[in-house]
Amino acid sequence: MPPPALQLAKPASIRPSQPAAPGAIDGMVVDSVTGEGIAGAELTFSHDDGAYSTSTGVGGGFHFAPKAVGAYRLISLEAKGYVPFEREFGHSPVSFTSAPGKDVTGIVLRLRRGNVSRIDLADGGAAPDAGPAATARGTLFGRVFDSRTGAPIAAFAIAIWRREGLAADVVAPASFVDPAGAYEIDGLEAGSYEVSALAAGYARSTYTTVRLADDRVEADFALHSGARVTGTVTDDGTRQPLAGVKLTVEGRRGESPDLPVAPLSPEAETGPDGRFALEHVPPDAIGLQAEKRGYVLRFVSLGDLPLDGDPAPIAIALTSRVAAADASFELTGIGAVLRVEADALMVRGVVPNGGAFDAGLLEGDRILTIDGGPVKSLDSAIAAIRGPEGTIVTLRIHRAGRDFDVRVTRKLVRN
Repeated sequence: MPPPALQLAKPASIRPSQPAAPGAIDGMVVDSVTGEGIAGAELTFSHDDGAYSTSTGVGGGFHFAPKAVGAYRLISLEAKGYVPFEREFGHSPVSFTSAPGKDVTGIVLRLRRGNVSRIDLADGGAAPDAGPAATARGTLFGRVFDSRTGAPIAAFAIAIWRREGLAADVVAPASFVDPAGAYEIDGLEAGSYEVSALAAGYARSTYTTVRLADDRVEADFALHSGARVTGTVTDDGTRQPLAGVKLTVEGRRGESPDLPVAPLSPEAETGPDGRFALEHVPPDAIGLQAEKRGYVLRFVSLGDLPLDGDPAPIAIALTSRVAAADASFELTGIGAVLRVEADALMVRGVVPNGGAFDAGLLEGDRILTIDGGPVKSLDSAIAAIRGPEGTIVTLRIHRAGRDFDVRVTRKLVRN
């Protein structure tokens, strides 16, 4: 993860200050692993009229009070024993907007330990407004706000993926601190993009598709609290509850390692009674991943989720590695290895005795539609293909110059 990472574990808050005074920012710089504050870290912000610096005190806290309102970019963050961050003046993936009479508190920046001399986002993802002027075409802008109240969200991140057919590559992750919940990202080349917003206390937004040319395109995001997914995990053999099982949300690129934000995906761990609760799960999550030492990794489909609220609890049974020594994972699906190729999914292999194997799917088959719907992306296709054991999914297959439908029964796959 490229530094600095805006930590989205706790919401930032807006605190009224003197009406005419430029808004300040209060926060902390912490160790990305331990979460402990880093004292003596130096932060430098750029503005139209120059650069301004501040430093963290005991406990890692900092206070930056600009002399004028406007946009400031964090161009340097250094601390002894940590990988330093430095960007060209005026170019940074972390932006702070000072507004009159509004201070923003609760901002947390993360640094990782290391002795690398200097690093910038070219090592882990392009900065939102980096690149030669000749390639700077479109600008994406908008607001991020609470769907229930309409109130702006003061600290958030915007992630952008460039679409090429079914493939999607992250190109412009950026973090913003703005009392108005506003953002702007320029320098984007012409093309199709998928955009998502993330903020503490909310589910990651669904993906908005935009097409940019030499223009300005607006994309606003109304964030929801998301689903609260609950359930229990037991041993498949003994039926006894399992404690210490780690559960994470799978799919929709929420776990992308190169986004400069954290956390990237809701996580939870079962208690002594095997129960768990995952907060702020987005409605387009593919499923859950349940992991515990001594057991086979299990992928569980979530199905349809509400934008806000609690779906029905789910029960997960993990298989002991003693009972399945050769298996690395279990899931309910068709049992096929898939790869994106142009505007379709290519079958790269089938699991013996899985649904795809039973239905006669072959390596080299191209999946054109799933239950009559087009294949839009790999992650959305996986979500559509998976489902409850024993149910059927209809795939439109292209093979040897002809198209035909295949009904595939979803089965428990162990591989």
